Amino acid sequence: MMDTDLPGTPPEITAIANQASTALLPVKSFTIYENTYQKFMEWRHQNNIHSFSENVILTYLSELSKNFKSSTLWSSYSMLKSTLSVKQNINIGEYPKVRAYLKRKNEGYSPKKSRVLEKEQILKFIKEAPDETFLLAKVSCYK
Repeated sequence: MMDTDLPGTPPEITAIANQASTALLPVKSFTIYENTYQKFMEWRHQNNIHSFSENVILTYLSELSKNFKSSTLWSSYSMLKSTLSVKQNINIGEYPKVRAYLKRKNEGYSPKKSRVLEKEQILKFIKEAPDETFLLAKVSCYK
Protein backbone atom coordinates (compact mmCIF):
# COMPACT_ATOMS: atom_id res chain seq x y z
CA MET A 1 0.00 0.00 0.00
CA MET A 2 1.36 3.42 -0.92
CA ASP A 3 1.45 6.44 1.34
CA THR A 4 -1.00 8.30 -0.89
CA ASP A 5 -3.83 5.81 -0.40
CA LEU A 6 -6.72 7.54 1.30
CA PRO A 7 -8.99 5.82 3.78
CA GLY A 8 -12.06 4.52 2.02
CA THR A 9 -10.29 3.71 -1.26
CA PRO A 10 -11.51 0.26 -2.31
CA PRO A 11 -8.73 -2.39 -2.34
CA GLU A 12 -9.35 -3.25 -6.00
CA ILE A 13 -8.83 0.41 -6.99
CA THR A 14 -5.61 0.52 -4.95
CA ALA A 15 -4.38 -2.68 -6.62
CA ILE A 16 -5.10 -1.35 -10.13
CA ALA A 17 -3.43 1.97 -9.33
CA ASN A 18 -0.33 0.22 -7.93
CA GLN A 19 -0.11 -1.97 -11.04
CA ALA A 20 -0.50 1.04 -13.34
CA SER A 21 2.19 2.99 -11.48
CA THR A 22 4.66 0.12 -11.96
CA ALA A 23 4.27 0.66 -15.71
CA LEU A 24 5.81 4.13 -15.24
CA LEU A 25 9.27 2.55 -15.00
CA PRO A 26 11.15 1.82 -18.26
CA VAL A 27 10.18 -1.58 -19.67
CA LYS A 28 13.57 -2.54 -21.13
CA SER A 29 15.54 -1.79 -17.97
CA PHE A 30 12.84 -2.60 -15.41
CA THR A 31 14.93 -5.36 -13.79
CA ILE A 32 17.92 -3.04 -13.39
CA TYR A 33 15.72 -0.40 -11.75
CA GLU A 34 14.15 -3.03 -9.52
CA ASN A 35 17.56 -4.44 -8.49
CA THR A 36 18.84 -0.97 -7.63
CA TYR A 37 15.73 -0.33 -5.54
CA GLN A 38 16.00 -3.70 -3.78
CA LYS A 39 19.69 -3.12 -2.92
CA PHE A 40 18.80 0.24 -1.42
CA MET A 41 15.92 -1.24 0.57
CA GLU A 42 18.17 -4.07 1.84
CA TRP A 43 20.81 -1.50 2.87
CA ARG A 44 18.13 0.43 4.78
CA HIS A 45 16.99 -2.75 6.51
CA GLN A 46 20.55 -3.80 7.42
CA ASN A 47 21.21 -0.37 8.92
CA ASN A 48 17.85 -0.25 10.70
CA ILE A 49 16.79 2.87 8.78
CA HIS A 50 13.09 3.63 8.46
CA SER A 51 13.06 6.92 6.55
CA PHE A 52 13.91 8.18 3.08
CA SER A 53 15.40 11.46 4.27
CA GLU A 54 18.00 13.46 2.40
CA ASN A 55 20.68 12.32 4.85
CA VAL A 56 19.75 8.67 4.27
CA ILE A 57 20.07 9.02 0.49
CA LEU A 58 23.29 11.00 0.87
CA THR A 59 24.81 8.35 3.15
CA TYR A 60 23.80 5.55 0.79
CA LEU A 61 25.38 7.27 -2.22
CA SER A 62 28.46 8.06 -0.15
CA GLU A 63 28.87 4.38 0.64
CA LEU A 64 28.38 3.48 -3.02
CA SER A 65 31.08 5.99 -3.97
CA LYS A 66 33.67 3.84 -2.19
CA ASN A 67 33.32 1.23 -4.94
CA PHE A 68 31.85 3.05 -7.93
CA LYS A 69 32.66 6.04 -10.15
CA SER A 70 30.52 9.15 -10.37
CA SER A 71 28.76 8.00 -13.54
CA THR A 72 27.47 4.94 -11.67
CA LEU A 73 26.41 7.12 -8.75
CA TRP A 74 24.39 9.32 -11.11
CA SER A 75 22.66 6.34 -12.72
CA SER A 76 21.92 4.80 -9.30
CA TYR A 77 20.50 8.12 -8.15
CA SER A 78 18.35 8.39 -11.27
CA MET A 79 16.99 4.86 -10.89
CA LEU A 80 16.31 5.39 -7.18
CA LYS A 81 14.59 8.68 -7.94
CA SER A 82 12.22 6.93 -10.35
CA THR A 83 11.53 3.85 -8.24
CA LEU A 84 11.08 5.77 -4.98
CA SER A 85 8.69 8.11 -6.74
CA VAL A 86 6.60 5.22 -8.06
CA LYS A 87 6.78 2.86 -5.08
CA GLN A 88 6.99 5.23 -2.10
CA ASN A 89 5.69 8.53 -3.52
CA ILE A 90 8.94 10.24 -2.50
CA ASN A 91 10.75 12.77 -4.69
CA ILE A 92 14.46 12.66 -3.91
CA GLY A 93 14.99 15.07 -6.81
CA GLU A 94 14.13 17.81 -4.31
CA TYR A 95 17.13 16.99 -2.09
CA PRO A 96 19.69 19.75 -2.82
CA LYS A 97 22.52 18.22 -0.75
CA VAL A 98 22.29 14.98 -2.75
CA ARG A 99 22.55 16.76 -6.10
CA ALA A 100 25.40 18.94 -4.81
CA TYR A 101 27.21 15.82 -3.60
CA LEU A 102 26.84 14.12 -6.98
CA LYS A 103 28.06 17.22 -8.81
CA ARG A 104 31.07 17.44 -6.49
CA LYS A 105 31.88 13.77 -7.11
CA ASN A 106 31.67 14.41 -10.85
CA GLU A 107 34.33 17.16 -10.77
CA GLY A 108 37.49 16.06 -12.52
CA TYR A 109 35.90 12.86 -13.79
CA SER A 110 36.55 12.15 -17.44
CA PRO A 111 34.89 9.12 -18.97
CA LYS A 112 37.06 6.63 -20.80
CA LYS A 113 36.64 6.98 -24.53
CA SER A 114 36.29 3.86 -26.60
CA ARG A 115 38.86 3.44 -29.29
CA VAL A 116 37.41 3.23 -32.77
CA LEU A 117 39.21 1.50 -35.60
CA GLU A 118 39.87 3.56 -38.69
CA LYS A 119 38.90 2.24 -42.12
CA GLU A 120 42.58 1.66 -42.99
CA GLN A 121 43.10 -0.44 -39.86
CA ILE A 122 40.11 -2.64 -40.71
CA LEU A 123 41.32 -3.15 -44.28
CA LYS A 124 44.82 -4.01 -43.04
CA PHE A 125 43.34 -6.58 -40.64
CA ILE A 126 41.27 -8.17 -43.41
CA LYS A 127 44.28 -8.39 -45.76
CA GLU A 128 47.01 -9.42 -43.31
CA ALA A 129 45.46 -11.43 -40.47
CA PRO A 130 45.72 -15.23 -40.94
CA ASP A 131 42.48 -16.80 -42.16
CA GLU A 132 43.01 -19.91 -39.98
CA THR A 133 42.55 -17.80 -36.85
CA PHE A 134 40.48 -14.80 -37.89
CA LEU A 135 38.23 -15.98 -40.74
CA LEU A 136 35.02 -15.53 -38.74
CA ALA A 137 36.07 -12.03 -37.63
CA LYS A 138 36.96 -11.11 -41.21
CA VAL A 139 33.59 -12.28 -42.51
CA SER A 140 31.78 -10.28 -39.82
CA CYS A 141 33.63 -7.13 -40.96
CA TYR A 142 31.79 -7.30 -44.27
CA LYS A 143 28.30 -7.32 -42.74
